[in-house]
Amino acid sequence: MELKVSKDGLPILDQFSEEGFIDCVFKIKHLQSEAGHYQFHMAASFNNEVVGVNVKVVKGIKAGFNDNMELVREHVYREGVHFIRSGDESDRLIAALAQLYCFKHKVETMVAVETFTGIALHQGDIDLEKETVKIKLFGKDKETDDEDDYYESFFNLDLPNGLVYWNEKDQSYRESLIKALSVHAV
Repeated sequence: MELKVSKDGLPILDQFSEEGFIDCVFKIKHLQSEAGHYQFHMAASFNNEVVGVNVKVVKGIKAGFNDNMELVREHVYREGVHFIRSGDESDRLIAALAQLYCFKHKVETMVAVETFTGIALHQGDIDLEKETVKIKLFGKDKETDDEDDYYESFFNLDLPNGLVYWNEKDQSYRESLIKALSVHAV
């Protein structure tokens, strides 16, 4: 799979989108390893502009399933992944997603922080530093959240190659995702 990049060396955001799904690719920049998490900025190019967001991911994420493909409840990471607004790049990212999703309303500003529950879609031992880890993200999944606001996506984290693949799970989650990530999207 050849990665198409902009003149700035950033991946073209939606180059892997197909069959009606919008799958996004980002370059990891400024990776930092903290005590309990990794923190980095993920960036891509869309319409010749840089789009991106800061991310925080729980460091010790373990496989979400046992050998019988049963969910390991203690490996469900509530607030395991955070998207943190990084300014204009994040605002452009939300606007790009809204455009790609054919969202009918204008979105201009990303929320300060959106947190996700994360489950690594693996069995056995995993190591974020040495292999791609496929994480399923669950947004607005707290008991206090309105069930109409719930959404899911896939967040494939490839630290060894410095890439993130953020993929749609289902097109029906588009509106909820845009509403969750943007200020005043209606």
